[in-house]
Amino acid sequence: MNYQDDEIKKELKELYKKWPEVRRFLSKLGCNASNAEDIFQEALIIYVRKNQDSAFTLTVVPIHYVRNTCKLLWYNQSRKQGNHPTYELDQDVIAVNDDWFNKEVKLGILEKSIEQLGEQCRQILQLFYGAGTAMSEIATKVGLRNEQVVKAQKYRCLQKAKEHARALEVEITKNSMP
Repeated sequence: MNYQDDEIKKELKELYKKWPEVRRFLSKLGCNASNAEDIFQEALIIYVRKNQDSAFTLTVVPIHYVRNTCKLLWYNQSRKQGNHPTYELDQDVIAVNDDWFNKEVKLGILEKSIEQLGEQCRQILQLFYGAGTAMSEIATKVGLRNEQVVKAQKYRCLQKAKEHARALEVEITKNSMP
């Protein structure tokens, strides 16, 4: 266990102490206790992921970040369910959270579209984009003839992934419209 893990655990313990406050906050927005707990857990996961991103800089107290994340998650959930909330989101909250939330949504779409690919396609894309493996090595690992075959297969896999991603985006857009 390293220093960073200890710091994250410590921060999470402090955030969990604020759970009653967040539950009351979500309750005022019309969120029931069961949904509030799920939303709080999801917000904590998002917080930890963002904290691990070196490009992310937290500019507010962690509980404020988690609380605003909960607010946006509840807003989106209630909108999808057709429960139009009676509150307005502050523009500054939207500006702070909108960018990372869109990135989280896009990351989720990317993960789901890659999951829909075959095992060989996933392996090729992960080796090439994730691990930076050379085409000749990928050919050996995956069992293809040579690097030209890998290039052609990678292109087809990438096109399939893009098709899946577009379909998921259309579905999400269609489901999020009022």
